[in-house]
Amino acid sequence: EQSYMESVVTFLQDVVPQAYSGTPPAEEKEKIIWVRFENADLNDTSRNMEFHEIHSTGNEPPLLLMIGYSDGMQVWSIPISGEAQELFSDRHGPVRAARILPAPQISAQKCDNFSEKRPLLGVCKSIGSSGTSPPYCCVDLYSLRTGEMVKSIQFKTPIYDLHCNKR
Repeated sequence: EQSYMESVVTFLQDVVPQAYSGTPPAEEKEKIIWVRFENADLNDTSRNMEFHEIHSTGNEPPLLLMIGYSDGMQVWSIPISGEAQELFSDRHGPVRAARILPAPQISAQKCDNFSEKRPLLGVCKSIGSSGTSPPYCCVDLYSLRTGEMVKSIQFKTPIYDLHCNKR
């Protein structure tokens, strides 16, 4: 049986263009620009029952794999079994950065306006949802539960990376 990383490597070999392996491509495949692995509360099956139903093979939460292409990105859930499942795909231009937003710490004074939409994915694309901001100056928040964009945040300067925490 393959180890966790061997399963991920096998998955990537299926996705990565054949040009990297030195063999002539039978068909044109997409070019991968960046890859990121994430461990987020999204894949904590004790907090997210939908993922528990999808990945009920064990107690280990699945690894999240984000792949950035020249025209968009994908988010994959890879459980211990190695059977990857696509969680999100966006093909509307290059993506500079993306992160799964952790659920916030809730207190008596604060409420979570997005609790029904979580888990959320923050995406910095070349052109934001408004289409009027300069390149990479907008972060769109997508619900991985529904697939819809729930908020767009505009910045005055370009975004180079996204960082987030429970606060």
